[in-house]
Amino acid sequence: MAGGRFLARLTALTAALALVTGCGITHLRDLQFRVDERLHFTSPSDRALVHQPLTVSWTMDDFTVEPPESAPPSRDAGYFAVFVDQSPIKPGHTMKDVASGDNYCKQSASCPDRAYLRQHQVFTTTSTHVRLGLIPALANDHEDVQLHTVTVVLMDTAGHRIGESAWELDLRIPKVGV
Repeated sequence: MAGGRFLARLTALTAALALVTGCGITHLRDLQFRVDERLHFTSPSDRALVHQPLTVSWTMDDFTVEPPESAPPSRDAGYFAVFVDQSPIKPGHTMKDVASGDNYCKQSASCPDRAYLRQHQVFTTTSTHVRLGLIPALANDHEDVQLHTVTVVLMDTAGHRIGESAWELDLRIPKVGV
């Protein structure tokens, strides 16, 4: 009986380990086993009906805002990356993931630059706010008011995403021309 429990536990541990390693997680320290409540959106409120252009603002606790390349990389300092209507890059990855597979970027060593990222609704900032211009309508959504998602993640000064913390804000935005 005791041998059966041991075998069951060993099987469960092996399966869990296989899942973790198969998910692209290379460092266990990147796993979040708690809710990260350091960032709070201040404006607009979640699911608010807003009009374009708009500014999204937040506050951040226990994080030192530093521009890219201004200090050695740290989990406690860096800047913000804002993704509109898309998943953010994976923990430990860089903005090069946004341009992955894009032939235009393969031909340019400086790609993705700030202009490229903006065209893809990705913004980096050392401010606790970001001004969003025209957000394109969601494909295959024929509603006059669409639900758009703004996601903020942390980047270290070397340009790598810090951990897996991400904060989302949903906004209701009328389609342009409606």
